[in-house]
Amino acid sequence: MAVPIAAAIRSKYPDAEIHWAVEPYCSPVIDTERLVNDIVLFPRDEWEKNRWSPRTWRDQLGTYTRMRGRKFDIGIDLQGQAKTALCLRFAKPKKRIAVKSHDFISAKLNPVLEVSRGQMHTIEHSMMALQRLEEFPKEIRFLMPELPAEQESIRGKIDRQRPLATISVSAGGKKKIYALDHWGTVAEGLLNNGFQVAFLGGKNDPCPPVEHAMNWVGELSLREAMAAVKLSAVHLAADTGTGHFAAAYNVPVVSVFGRTKPYWYRPYTTNGVVLDGKGSTENITPEQVIEAVGSLTRSKSGAFSS
Repeated sequence: MAVPIAAAIRSKYPDAEIHWAVEPYCSPVIDTERLVNDIVLFPRDEWEKNRWSPRTWRDQLGTYTRMRGRKFDIGIDLQGQAKTALCLRFAKPKKRIAVKSHDFISAKLNPVLEVSRGQMHTIEHSMMALQRLEEFPKEIRFLMPELPAEQESIRGKIDRQRPLATISVSAGGKKKIYALDHWGTVAEGLLNNGFQVAFLGGKNDPCPPVEHAMNWVGELSLREAMAAVKLSAVHLAADTGTGHFAAAYNVPVVSVFGRTKPYWYRPYTTNGVVLDGKGSTENITPEQVIEAVGSLTRSKSGAFSS
């Protein structure tokens, strides 16, 4: 969801030096060919694990100091956490802004966009903050890695004559997860409707035991998972990152929401259907998910509902 902000900067300043501070496990998502010139890694998990070590303090200070040495003209904090606020403040760009603040520290370190989101999508809210720095193109577009090698690897695993439906069994938290047996029922329905089905997920995620479905859970790198989504005829997910991959690659996506608000966090696309469980994903039946896939893939222009 941060990509359109960098894309707007690249559109206005094609020769700009764009640097992105990111945690290591997220870095494969960022296009280093067209979108950014450099990725600055912030190994937060490692720092938190050794937070009282002098070596950690030296690493943190060194990373922040190197950021300042790059002499940025503009900087934007899209998260509003203490860690990102410190990063932006130490980088000391000539103009800076934070989209929001979650704590006292982040509220004090940088200017914050003082506009309530209301029901505005997170991407639109972030684009509004960027406009406060100076005028940028308002078109929301995604520049994502093209992944030629990863796509070829995935093509070697599938039947190219049948549409591929990928299902992510992961979610950003326990309360966002769609029940495993529900995903199993959905997969069986899609198989019966002529799709080939592949499950995606992390190393610690379980996989539904569905005959004839492909189990790629824990087997793919992040870039390979992105390629699998990109090659899909349709992607299904709860409130998690793969849904945003689908939106960015303009792949039809069915999203199952429960705890979080779709109007803030839904995949930003007109080629998707959001099923809102109004507090719990358990309020959404597998039959509703299967029907959403049918309505989406039957539609020529895509659909959005909530």
